[in-house]
Amino acid sequence: MKKLILSIAAVAVFAFTSCSSDDDGGKSCEQLATEISTTGQAFVEDQTQANCNAYRVALEAYIDKNCEEAASFEGLLDLLDCNSL
Repeated sequence: MKKLILSIAAVAVFAFTSCSSDDDGGKSCEQLATEISTTGQAFVEDQTQANCNAYRVALEAYIDKNCEEAASFEGLLDLLDCNSL
């Protein structure tokens, strides 16, 4: 079930992401969405604490930047327990 949720989340990021660049020279929402997809897939394939932490950081960056649909990932972030691995 966890793999399904993570896979759906990764796909959803691409469906709802804005393609505009950040004015402050940081990463765009599109780049952050790509990082969520990449780190999420790595975590699904190999559920280690390191992969979980990378996925958590990617989710936090996307949420912190307040990208479109960022609020929908807050629940996923709350469910991600990297310390239990």
